[in-house]
Amino acid sequence: MNEEFGSGNIGRRKFLNRGGGAILGLAIPPFVKSYTTDRKFPIRDESQVSAGEGFNRLGYQDMLREAIKYRKIDAHNHVDEHARKAEDIVRSCDRVGIGHAAVSIPNGKTVQEIRENNNIVLKAMKAFPNRILGQCYINPTFKKEAIEEINRCIGEGMVMLGELYNAIKINDPLYYPVIEKCIELRIPLMMHATSTFANWWKGYPRAKPTTASVGEDFVDISRRYPEAMIIHGHIGGGGIWEYVCKTMEDAPNVYIDTSGSVCDEAMIDMAIKYIGVERLLFATDVNFESGVGKIMWAKLTEEERKKIFFDNFNNLLRKAGNNVD
Repeated sequence: MNEEFGSGNIGRRKFLNRGGGAILGLAIPPFVKSYTTDRKFPIRDESQVSAGEGFNRLGYQDMLREAIKYRKIDAHNHVDEHARKAEDIVRSCDRVGIGHAAVSIPNGKTVQEIRENNNIVLKAMKAFPNRILGQCYINPTFKKEAIEEINRCIGEGMVMLGELYNAIKINDPLYYPVIEKCIELRIPLMMHATSTFANWWKGYPRAKPTTASVGEDFVDISRRYPEAMIIHGHIGGGGIWEYVCKTMEDAPNVYIDTSGSVCDEAMIDMAIKYIGVERLLFATDVNFESGVGKIMWAKLTEEERKKIFFDNFNNLLRKAGNNVD
């Protein structure tokens, strides 16, 4: 384990004790409202912070208030018609200053189920056209239908593919025509990812199926398609994020979204060390406050926060003219 950054449950506990997360952002519990801390915002160059902005001795709510000033696009979120209705997602985004959320329903065992779930995303987009960005879900094992569904969804206004799941690995040949279609349309593709180490470390849950994509799979497909815009889903989605950071150093066209429920304190800092700030995309995966807190507590300059919160993902969307104004 890299001692420079630390890891494991200690870092996570430290972060959460400083006000890392709430599930939907619909309310801040009373015990959090009164919480304060001597933690300082770790700005690399404190001369960039104007007097009176209050970066010193800020507590949890102060952090959220400070975070509101940054424009944000959530690159990885989900919607459904039950627990995560579109109006709930938008309300949660409002509480932490997220202007737009890219959402998907990564589910469906049949072509019809997949199409119906994508229709729910399209419905959310129409209900909140200035807030919800659609991500098209497909299963590449349905070869012909997958391409047809991409054409349909992108034609109706979705901006990318995501979150693609564990049917097959990202570097399986069945994905080749899907990635080539994304290159043709100039849209990103987001893939669910896991960590090989999850099977080896005592106390960690068993990894996803052997068909789940791991770091080496992303490196492999990035070398085959260097022009593709591939997003490694949720660095904080479980497993060992140090492994992810180091592996993705060798995949320059693979981006990492910052989402997931894991909130280890040095996660974002290590990601920047190995892959650079330009390849990090702000995301929550429905962990709204903790998703914002990761970026606010990381050792970032003002400009770096702006890039991660908004510019980096918006620049990917710009390739096909889907950027946010």
